[in-house]
Amino acid sequence: MDGLDRITPRLPLQRTVTEEYHDDYHRAAAGTRGRLGARIAELKLAADRVPRTPVIGPRGQFMTVHEAKHRAEMLTERIDTDELRGSLRHYRVSRSAKVLTLLGLVVIDFPVMLWLAGSVFNVDWTNPLGLQLVISVVISVLATGGAAAALYHLGHDQRENKDDRRRLTWRTLSRGSKLSMLAAVILVGLIAAVMFVRVYTEGELSGLTSLAFLLAVLVAFVMLISAALVFWTAFRDGSLEQEDLRVYSAIILRYESLHREHEVRIGELTSQLQRLEGEHPGFRATADI
Repeated sequence: MDGLDRITPRLPLQRTVTEEYHDDYHRAAAGTRGRLGARIAELKLAADRVPRTPVIGPRGQFMTVHEAKHRAEMLTERIDTDELRGSLRHYRVSRSAKVLTLLGLVVIDFPVMLWLAGSVFNVDWTNPLGLQLVISVVISVLATGGAAAALYHLGHDQRENKDDRRRLTWRTLSRGSKLSMLAAVILVGLIAAVMFVRVYTEGELSGLTSLAFLLAVLVAFVMLISAALVFWTAFRDGSLEQEDLRVYSAIILRYESLHREHEVRIGELTSQLQRLEGEHPGFRATADI
């Protein structure tokens, strides 16, 4: 019998269906664990790269998100320090003041300019429809919008010359800034003078010279006030530091949101991996081997 055992080879025992199922299940679980681990590692690398992502600053500078955050912190500290010592240069103009300025252009400047242009192009207001009215409207829009845009742009650019009381200091202006201010004043003065002459001329033709003079002065004064309101609204609306801070804050908010998305996804995948390992206590050690 012993000789027979030596001659007959030992055949492997046939595996049961249950054992084969468990082996397949462990292999699938090992593959799932590997994919989860790879994805978690990939997301961690992406999260670590977020602070080093290159971005463009408010003045076209190239920097990383980390550098943008550092500059934002310095600007915040500077603005807080200025306000603690009583400076008002960083204060913003209220929304109601901006709306009032816009209404002044629409309700006052544009109608007066349209009336002036209509008088020049002989618009018949009893039957105004026609080419003359179209030309008058176009010229009025261009004149009102162009003057307002020029004044707003000028006031916006002059904010760097604003003192702590939100006033414009003439002696600190550069030669170019002074020339720009003089050009704006001349432009507004010409518009007011044209309005005065036109209103006064119409009043004289009606035979009410004294009343025409007062009305012409009133219209010219209103035009001056409206133009000054546009300039000072732009001039008093915040500061260059505050504007840079808004750009940096938008950059930081966007990339911190991306970083949080990566962190949340890492947490979700880690929880899945922990549940998988918890269901098979010996699986982690086996898979690692």
